[in-house]
Amino acid sequence: MEQTPNTSPQVVQPKDFARTVESIVSVYQGNHDVLPELLSDAGRMLLKVRQKMSPVQLVLSVAAVAIGAIVLVSYGSSQQFDHAEEVHH
Repeated sequence: MEQTPNTSPQVVQPKDFARTVESIVSVYQGNHDVLPELLSDAGRMLLKVRQKMSPVQLVLSVAAVAIGAIVLVSYGSSQQFDHAEEVHH
């Protein structure tokens, strides 16, 4: 039997994690334009592992992604305002 590399679309690849982490860092740094990409990447990863999750785990994972995105955006926004206030003083 010939072995093929594990390139199944249902397996989360390291590049999926790397792309998601890159998007997280960009949003954290205040680049909110990549937020749709972050949600898309995280959603794709969830879709790939959904068969191994119970419905409750899947709902909690989606909620965690949404809450994480909100926290990242609000934290990035508050950081920008704090920095702007420091400049005025």
